[in-house]
Amino acid sequence: HECPECGKKFPRPSGLVTHRNSHSGAKPFKCTVLNCDKSFTVRSNARRHLKTH
Repeated sequence: HECPECGKKFPRPSGLVTHRNSHSGAKPFKCTVLNCDKSFTVRSNARRHLKTH
């Protein structure tokens, strides 16, 4: 699974989907805490952020 923009290769399609967010600027993983407007490109980063509340 190869990124059409930069050529980076991934063993699974899900890795490519996550990587493509870095090119598009999409941040689909939003903090679920009320009044927190943070969002992230990678789910694990959102989970790590959640622990800061």
